[in-house]
Amino acid sequence: MGAHMRAFDWAATSLGPVEGWSQSLRSAVSICLTSRFPILIYGGPELLVIYNDAFIPYFGRKHPELALGRPGREAWPEIWHIIGPMLEGVLATGRATWADDLMLAINRNGYLEETYRTFSYSPIGIEAGRVEGVFNAVNFTTERVIGERRLHTLRQLAEHVSESRTPEAACRQVARTFAANPADVPFALLYQWDEPHAQATLVGSAGLETDVDASRWPLAQVAATGRMEVLTDVHARFGALPGGPWDESPHTAVLLPISQPGQKVPYGVLVAGVSPRRALDDSYRSFFEMAAGHVASAVANAQAYEAERRRAEQLAELERATQDALRREQRYAAELEAKQRLLDAVLQQMPAGVIISEPSGRMTFFNHQQEELVRGPMHRANSVAEYTGFHGFHPDGRPLQTEEWPLVRALLQGEVVTDQELLVERHDGERATVRVSASPVRDPEGRLIAGVAITRDVTRHKEQEAELRRRVEFEQQLIGIVSHDLRNPINAITLAAHALLRREELDARATKSASRILSSAERATRMIRDLLDFTQARLGGGISLERRPTDLRHLVDQVLDEVGVAWPERHLEVRQRGCTRGDWDSDRMAQVVSNLVTNALKYSPMDTPVSVELRGGDEAVELWVHNDGPPIPPELLPRLFEPLQRGTLQADRASRSIGLGLYIVKHLVEAHGGTVAARSGQGRGTTFTVRLPRSPGALAHH
Repeated sequence: MGAHMRAFDWAATSLGPVEGWSQSLRSAVSICLTSRFPILIYGGPELLVIYNDAFIPYFGRKHPELALGRPGREAWPEIWHIIGPMLEGVLATGRATWADDLMLAINRNGYLEETYRTFSYSPIGIEAGRVEGVFNAVNFTTERVIGERRLHTLRQLAEHVSESRTPEAACRQVARTFAANPADVPFALLYQWDEPHAQATLVGSAGLETDVDASRWPLAQVAATGRMEVLTDVHARFGALPGGPWDESPHTAVLLPISQPGQKVPYGVLVAGVSPRRALDDSYRSFFEMAAGHVASAVANAQAYEAERRRAEQLAELERATQDALRREQRYAAELEAKQRLLDAVLQQMPAGVIISEPSGRMTFFNHQQEELVRGPMHRANSVAEYTGFHGFHPDGRPLQTEEWPLVRALLQGEVVTDQELLVERHDGERATVRVSASPVRDPEGRLIAGVAITRDVTRHKEQEAELRRRVEFEQQLIGIVSHDLRNPINAITLAAHALLRREELDARATKSASRILSSAERATRMIRDLLDFTQARLGGGISLERRPTDLRHLVDQVLDEVGVAWPERHLEVRQRGCTRGDWDSDRMAQVVSNLVTNALKYSPMDTPVSVELRGGDEAVELWVHNDGPPIPPELLPRLFEPLQRGTLQADRASRSIGLGLYIVKHLVEAHGGTVAARSGQGRGTTFTVRLPRSPGALAHH
């Protein structure tokens, strides 16, 4: 998928070129592409599809042209009415959602296919204030769900059909059992075969209210060969037939002999429709073969019962009991083996460590993820007493006693432990932070039969949390020291400089020195103000506003008068179109205008003008600040409004700011519900555009 991703023209999509993606989105895509677990990402407002190698089989023929980079509704039109609202909900609210074993009929191989999946939808980039996409981690559970359903049908066949006393009754019971599972058996016909006369008699049916012409089924061929036959032209032969719970008509049916051991001619033939939404794969064939085996066993048992009853009631009872015991043993063995295979497959694919033990504590199972967690082979304890070989600790470092392990608590106390955080010592001596859940497993009578523990490694997550806390605390302490502890001495310096300048006896040299002191103190005051605004914008609850009716043109004139004092040699131009009145915080807007105009002066030649243009619209006013200075490098434009960034690659040692001006401008404008953007190019100069809604009501209406 990496090659497909690189070859895809993302610039032609709503996501834009990859280099313009946010860090959150790029990180999510990196995790997706490097994961061996099926992951899909829906990016941007169109929910464009990005997925990894593990997801390719689940797109089938759609990969890659009809899937990669396509909007979600185009990639999944057949299920969009289900997943679309879920995805839109994540985009709208920023809250994750999930589904467990959700049935989705997907068209990946030319037909609607019944599939199941357990998945989660998690927002991407929510920390930036808006959701940039949805992270979709998937566990495809189709084989498990359908396997359990088919296993249930086979169990029902084994349990109920064996009670039939005649072959005809057994076949009718088989038909009723098949009727209870139309998803796997849309229709079924059971024929008794009369070899001498080459005739078939219908003795049981499911899903069909009327019989079909038996002569159109190759019953004689199946009876003669004793092998399964697969018909792929059922619709052409018989027209529309029942598709079970689906609207489509089956195109395929299987015919299996109901064969009995030791007999050349089968008792009959089982005809079963194949679901129009499932392929006839090996597991599906095996299901039909096992079903036919159950039917054959039931017929044989019924025939044996009748024969034994004719000979002697007592002998028949003994024989029936023997056969019943044998069937139960075979059934239990088959069920146990099937369940064990299914359980092993599920547990080995779980993204967490799993341990299963007997009530005594003897460990009977652990998966590969558990060994990866401890970075070595697991110690297979034979009892709870041997759990001393595991080294665990509480989060505060206290050693974990044997009876404190979650699995031991589940076994000995019957507790259900959920997400207990522990430290586990690995084979290499390192300690991993894990979250363990454990539960006792009981049979229907309530007897304890096992215990299970699931362990998730959260070491990296905890390290990231700790690092984030340290960074936030350091920033808060640093800003507190710089912004608050320096304010008092700076104020004292400012007052002292003002006092010196009011003294008449100062000579020119002393007056110049005092003026420099005052200018430096005022610059330090502005820096402290910028740092306080930065603190409010980044670490606090945002910058507060005091809105009042304001004429932006009048405010601009005042600011330009003040700026002109510091830049007497520069030419400032002002133009106005339309009404420039609105409800804004005049002090904060003066700060915005001052920052933008000062920047325009600072980064343009002395002999060029700086222009300010005001454009009044119906609901908003735009402020344009333009200079003819050198262009801002394209690679700096995306980061221009970030803290400590400037519009030049060279260090600006002569600058009298700390690089927070544009960051504060952005937050002040956004606090008013507006936007700010910058355009720059060779020969075109640089233009900053601020768009301000005239009032909060205008913003909501817009």
